[in-house]
Amino acid sequence: METNGKTIQCHRLKHPYFAPERRGSLMMAVQAVKVWTSLRTAVPTLVLSLLLFGFSRPMLAQDELTAVPNRPTVSTTAQPVQPGVLETEWGVDAAALHQDVNGLLKFGVSRNFELRFSNNPFTADSGTHGVGDTALGFKYRVTQDSRHQPSIALMYMAKLPTAGDVLGSGEADHILTLLVSKDLGKHHFDFNLAASLLGRSRGGFDRSYFNALAWSYPLRGKWGATAELSGATSPNQFTPASAQFIAAATYTARPRLVFDFGMMGRITGEIPHAMLIAGFTYSIADLYRHR
Repeated sequence: METNGKTIQCHRLKHPYFAPERRGSLMMAVQAVKVWTSLRTAVPTLVLSLLLFGFSRPMLAQDELTAVPNRPTVSTTAQPVQPGVLETEWGVDAAALHQDVNGLLKFGVSRNFELRFSNNPFTADSGTHGVGDTALGFKYRVTQDSRHQPSIALMYMAKLPTAGDVLGSGEADHILTLLVSKDLGKHHFDFNLAASLLGRSRGGFDRSYFNALAWSYPLRGKWGATAELSGATSPNQFTPASAQFIAAATYTARPRLVFDFGMMGRITGEIPHAMLIAGFTYSIADLYRHR
């Protein structure tokens, strides 16, 4: 979870669920047109990414790879990617006054240790657009899911203020998150609790806490369903607390390639009332394969 001065964001770097939306008497029809327009401009980026990553011939022989999606939910699973595997996630978020393309790159250093890099190459807020913030960090799994215990991991992310002080806060943030995941039959649950130190322009840090509970379940064939409740406390007198829900579907085209689409809805706070989300997770290659 991060901040842009007016925004509380999740630890995936830039999720506009926590971005304030200017209120007004916008009718639903106008909002729908704006959302559709933003998707038309952002979806080609996803298609290009698929062409680069998803269909390169040298990688087709590695279909034993299995993707470990962190999206479409705000929460992060405690399970790291496989050792040696380089994996990417890309998504589009679209609301009436906010749109962005968000990316995440993960590498499994070992069975329990994962390096992470995230960035928003494109962000638009109420007519202002540009590059979003960047985050670097890692995830370390302490225990693995078994009959009597869940998977537990710790994740640290440091935000680099590459968005500047218009689309971002212009300050560095630090986020430490406890990740707990558990399979109960075919039901999978992820719980996150994050503590954030959010840099202030006048020096020092604001503090905010974020929590999320996500559920997922395999449906017929390659389809699955996921839902989540999440929220963040107020970091200062200018930014109120917020909460939202996500409902989405997933489609596993191959074990290494998972698509997702759904929507976010506002419960409370200065965040968009509704937002469309869509994206994919792809395991690019096993870099340890030929060592």
